[in-house]
Amino acid sequence: MAYSNVAVVPATPDHSAFLAQVVLAASRSQLARGPFDVALRLDDRDVLDILEWMTLSELVSNCHFTKFLVAEIDGEPAGALAAFDAAETDLLPLGAALSDAYSGLGHDETGLAEVMNRIEALRRCLPTAVPGTWTVEWVAVDAVHRRRGICAALMRAILAKGAARGLREAQISTYTGNDAAIKTYERAGFRIESERRDPQFSAVLGVPGMITMLRNVFSCTLLIFAAVE
Repeated sequence: MAYSNVAVVPATPDHSAFLAQVVLAASRSQLARGPFDVALRLDDRDVLDILEWMTLSELVSNCHFTKFLVAEIDGEPAGALAAFDAAETDLLPLGAALSDAYSGLGHDETGLAEVMNRIEALRRCLPTAVPGTWTVEWVAVDAVHRRRGICAALMRAILAKGAARGLREAQISTYTGNDAAIKTYERAGFRIESERRDPQFSAVLGVPGMITMLRNVFSCTLLIFAAVE
């Protein structure tokens, strides 16, 4: 049964620790280890510290807090997602924010080149963010609050935000084989557009590739879809 007391609010710096957990969970999705684990080769606490720095960095990437909406229950965060348009003039590559956080937190800068090389190897299947398309990312709901309509509330709000910007198309992606996410996004009106597979991507992450899904963004239909959890 869906919660009746879910409030979707713009993220603030106070949400940064929660947003770091969201980004890590979303990057892993159904996998034991995601791109940040593979690239950084650090323990969870260190990875979360880097992600939290990135959410607050002066270098604004797609995981900066200003890109997020947070679903709260009685004032406590329960889920979040982000969205951006690649045409935004303040948006920098994720790698720039990652490099800033890695160095800023005192990690050995001699290893930074290897970190970036490992990230580059994963780009073979990562979706391309198209300017003028509302790209939705970092979707995650705390495990104890799933299947209660939180993802639906977040999706409605983020699509409404894209529509308010005058954007006509939204994009979202997930790993090949993540059937639960695919069904969730289909219920939110997305349809599979393409799939990118690569042997090296598969060798590193253990999944063949990634699926990109699209939907039209029309404000008059944003509230008309079933709960997506």
